Amino acid sequence: MIKVVRLISGEELMGFLTEKDDGWHLKNVCQIVSSYSDTTTATARVGLSPFMPYTKTTDGIDLKSSYIGFIVDPVSELQNEYNQVFGGGLVMPPTKPTVHVPSGPSNHAFVKMS
Repeated sequence: MIKVVRLISGEELMGFLTEKDDGWHLKNVCQIVSSYSDTTTATARVGLSPFMPYTKTTDGIDLKSSYIGFIVDPVSELQNEYNQVFGGGLVMPPTKPTVHVPSGPSNHAFVKMS
């Protein structure tokens, strides 16, 4: 299942999560990043960026349970962005809050949360 994993260090990762005897395995890992494009209206931009692109993590990473703060399901719009990069392009119906996906080519997937 595609999940968002919040580490106790504060990093938020997204990927295909499976449970192991001694923890968890996260495959096709992206780091979730956010920024505020307009601080006056607190409009957030949320995006996916490669996690440790300077390493050979193509087989995924193993996480100890003690490193994980919590695990949650992503909103469908963020999962759609993830699926465009790693999956078969499966598109889920929109959920609240509405997410606006900017057009144009990019090596990062950014969505605007409003």
